[in-house]
Amino acid sequence: MIFFDWQKSKSAGIIAPPNPALNIDHCLYSMYLELDVENRISSPSTILGQSLRRNRSLKNEILIKGIAATLTITLLGFAGNSFAQNLGKKAKVANGLYQIVFSEKSNSLYVAGVGRRGSDEKAKIFKLDPKTLDVTGTIDVSEAPAYGLGLNDKTQTLYSSNTRNNSVSAIDLKTNKVIATITNGKDKSHTREVIVDEGTNKVYVSNMTDVWVIDGATNKFSHLIEGVGEGVTGLSLNKEKQLLYITNMGTDTVTVYDLKASKVSATLPSGGKAPINILHDSKGKRLLVVNQGSGDLTVLNEAGKLLQTIPTGAGALSLNFNASKNLIYVANRTAGTTSIIDGKTYQVISSLKTGTYPQTIAIDQKSGVVFVTNKAAAQRRAAEGTAPQAPVDDPNGDIITIIQPK
Repeated sequence: MIFFDWQKSKSAGIIAPPNPALNIDHCLYSMYLELDVENRISSPSTILGQSLRRNRSLKNEILIKGIAATLTITLLGFAGNSFAQNLGKKAKVANGLYQIVFSEKSNSLYVAGVGRRGSDEKAKIFKLDPKTLDVTGTIDVSEAPAYGLGLNDKTQTLYSSNTRNNSVSAIDLKTNKVIATITNGKDKSHTREVIVDEGTNKVYVSNMTDVWVIDGATNKFSHLIEGVGEGVTGLSLNKEKQLLYITNMGTDTVTVYDLKASKVSATLPSGGKAPINILHDSKGKRLLVVNQGSGDLTVLNEAGKLLQTIPTGAGALSLNFNASKNLIYVANRTAGTTSIIDGKTYQVISSLKTGTYPQTIAIDQKSGVVFVTNKAAAQRRAAEGTAPQAPVDDPNGDIITIIQPK
């Protein structure tokens, strides 16, 4: 296991985590509770162990690239552009926030909240008014706390990856009830990213070593997609060609899986280190890849050619894309910022402070309004057999931030 100390660099806008001990083997490939940046983990994945331990100089590289990204963003920020964005309303709706999604059909936000570590809070999914961020409903998921969320807006079914419970839940948003708890028949799993193909009513879930396929018509486990990489995290679909794109943090690659032929059709270099999330832009016929290890966004064409590398900030974690405005948003967890990138010129328009550890991004594609969740600082887990520590008070953590287009 590799640990190193982060140094604060306030002048460059890079903010170190409260706990200076950062576990590269785990924090670089997950945004979920047991894999947080601020915690040491005692059981690294055997799959990623060798491939990630080779990066013994990763600390300096991440920090240097994070500083370089911030300086670049600062300089570019003085240039005028037509896509300027403003920070809007902020709200603390719950503790232990994770993924957020937007429902165009119901004009609502849904965000997972697992509660603060060391507290008795029950895990819930919160339904929010997208204008006010007021809570308009809750869904009890305390039996299997939700971390990742994927939405079938057509059927109004929300799917949650229950990372600590080896399962995925299907939730009927018309009744706000869990209607199915889905497992793959194995004792252990690490469900993470959830995406939905509304056209085929299939659900795909990344699981670090494979991908689950769930039949949305029955909400039952269908089959596993195996042999697709090491450190399987992000997923995206080319719906027209029925291709599934999969990021592999352990090998710095993107796997292209042909869903019709049921086989891997290509393995592409990600262009960065520790790729963690990905989006396919169908109009631009390109792949947008967030690389957490190198703190950047890489743009590939569908054949895998590297078109551009854009430094965004330390700990780049997740992304979303406004297709009509051609704007790319990247949440930089360690830097505490969300970068806004012009999808035509690939210039960073601005980098906005969006809380302690920015995590996930949702977009109302019609209005262009963006919603960013961030996670609060937390104490380390108590050692086995010891009492849990008191929750940490972080006024800038566990908030939702609105980014408004001008």
